Amino acid sequence: MYLRGLVNTIKDEHEVFIFTRTNLEGRQHLEFKEKLESGVPVFRLRVDLRAVEKFSDTYLRPEVDEIFRAYLEEKKPDILHIHHLGGLSLGMIQVAREQGLPVLMTLHDHQPFCPRGQRIRDDKRVCKRINLDECLECLKPQCVGQKLPGKAAMYLLAKDRGKRQLKEMHEAIHEHLEMVEKIISPSRSHKERIAENGIDVRKIEVMPCGLDLSLMEKVTPREPGSAVIKFGYLGTLTPSKGVEDTIRAFKRMKVKGCSLQIHGEAVPYHGLVDYDKRLEEMARGADISFHGPYQPEQLPQVFSGLDAVIMPSRWYESYGITIREAFRAGRPVIASDIGAFSEAIEHMENGLKYPPGDIFALKDMMDKLASDPGLTDRLAGAGGPVESLPAHREKMIRLYKAVLEKPE
Repeated sequence: MYLRGLVNTIKDEHEVFIFTRTNLEGRQHLEFKEKLESGVPVFRLRVDLRAVEKFSDTYLRPEVDEIFRAYLEEKKPDILHIHHLGGLSLGMIQVAREQGLPVLMTLHDHQPFCPRGQRIRDDKRVCKRINLDECLECLKPQCVGQKLPGKAAMYLLAKDRGKRQLKEMHEAIHEHLEMVEKIISPSRSHKERIAENGIDVRKIEVMPCGLDLSLMEKVTPREPGSAVIKFGYLGTLTPSKGVEDTIRAFKRMKVKGCSLQIHGEAVPYHGLVDYDKRLEEMARGADISFHGPYQPEQLPQVFSGLDAVIMPSRWYESYGITIREAFRAGRPVIASDIGAFSEAIEHMENGLKYPPGDIFALKDMMDKLASDPGLTDRLAGAGGPVESLPAHREKMIRLYKAVLEKPE
């Protein structure tokens, strides 16, 4: 949503080209296709994430670098703005620099320092620091099922050897990020996480995401003084997002007569492919509905059917678009007190916060809203700042120009 909005505000005055990875969907590894999408040429490269022979192939893919090199030679852009390299290659940064292109990079999550992107382990413990020993444990199962699972797993199962591989990965990350002119962070909290990995803070620019929330003007306003009956979750259904916590907390509520509306799609998560079925089983016996994925144009309908929004993430989120949507929709927010969510919400001022993973504290917050219409009205009316797309566009264009005009 953010990138689509940014591109749409820039494309009328500047040429924009998009190079992105896509799923195989029955096609061949490294097969690609380019077509116009909303007037913008989008080059989609199919990458088989299992096509690795050694661990370094997960972050440095020479075959992807060569395709990207040819792409840049054809398009001849003036500047490269990277938004995510997951499944692609760090080497794309070097390819761009070799062609004289300045590079900016927005870090929307914790990739590339954390190969899983979210700094959270399978047991839902958050990595307060990136520790190679813990990275080693996380990556073991990811090697199973690759084309050479024995060889790949051997690098990681042998602890000393595995740590050396991970150390080499972090050295490669730092080497390539040194070539980047500016690293953009959507929040102060995320900037701190980036700096923890040894990146010079002077290189990191905090720039909140610019959003077009005009659709929220179509949301049906809540009746003042009405009780919170329908709680809602909006977002991807993965263990790191805390959906299980919301279900468990809801089932413990003291206030009766409420419902929980879950909107979003369950996507494969590090080998977990049946998470939606697990959530449905967990929700059995309670007034909990699963509505599946939704499109941006459906947001007014989704928010109109909710009295309050719960954002229960366990990991260090970098921004929080749904929180801003809820602000504009006039719906109070209960959010976990972690990462950028902590910045967006002032407890009891424009929302409610609770310790991430604490289902009893979350239950208390839900009961508080459901039993106090006055509090609900006050929080719903408070909202919070939202960076508009036009303002964000001007900031981004100024940054592009500053980077382009910077002497070599």
